[in-house]
Amino acid sequence: MKTLIKYDFFYLKRTAKFIIFPALAFLLAVISPLTAKYMNQILEFALGSEDLPMTFPDPTVMDSYTQYLGNLYEMFILVVIFVSVGIFVRDKAKVLIPLILTKPISRTKYLLSKYITFNILVFISLIIGYLVFSYYTFILFDEVDMLGMFYGTLLYMLYVLFITSIALFASAVFDTYILAMFFTFGIYIIINIFNIFKSTLFQYFPGRIINAITEILVGTIDAGDVVFYILVPVIFIAAFMVVGIKLFLAYDFKA
Repeated sequence: MKTLIKYDFFYLKRTAKFIIFPALAFLLAVISPLTAKYMNQILEFALGSEDLPMTFPDPTVMDSYTQYLGNLYEMFILVVIFVSVGIFVRDKAKVLIPLILTKPISRTKYLLSKYITFNILVFISLIIGYLVFSYYTFILFDEVDMLGMFYGTLLYMLYVLFITSIALFASAVFDTYILAMFFTFGIYIIINIFNIFKSTLFQYFPGRIINAITEILVGTIDAGDVVFYILVPVIFIAAFMVVGIKLFLAYDFKA
């Protein structure tokens, strides 16, 4: 397993993926607090102060949090989807797996290695983003909840693990990048649609983790809710991983 992880890290280091995620996290961490702080001035410059239909309140640190979380959910996660699907389905689409599996490699460890290495890269990138965002938010707003944002980063990483487990599952079901990507993206859309439902059945679905992060930052979340916000995504992750690995084990790879 260690050998496989080292190999997959070596592969990532040779590609743009190794730079894309830290760079994107850094960029969003800088842009988000700046946008939140100067949005009124940006609107005035773009439209002209006399054309603004109403006045906007002065920005607060919550605006910075909201901007950053929104960018993570709308931009960062899309890159995660496109790249993770490619990582999982790459060898299968290029018909390289039969050659790889001629060596004494466990199919389960093969998949888990890719899952672990990719998510470690994403996690390191998010920690970079968290530190940079906290610094710029403090500079611009004179305050920042670093502990709350750290917990929020961990919860967001749980959401990433959920998305990448879907990508792993899709790579076991489909042979091409396009089909696997559309399936993963489709599940992502469906999960976010469930956000509109606030019944007990859906309120802890993975797509609502952003609500948990916001509640943490506001200070209104209950400890019991935190448990369910963690437990429900973990169940989804385990289900996609177990079924995906079983399908991959049963797949007949022909050289």
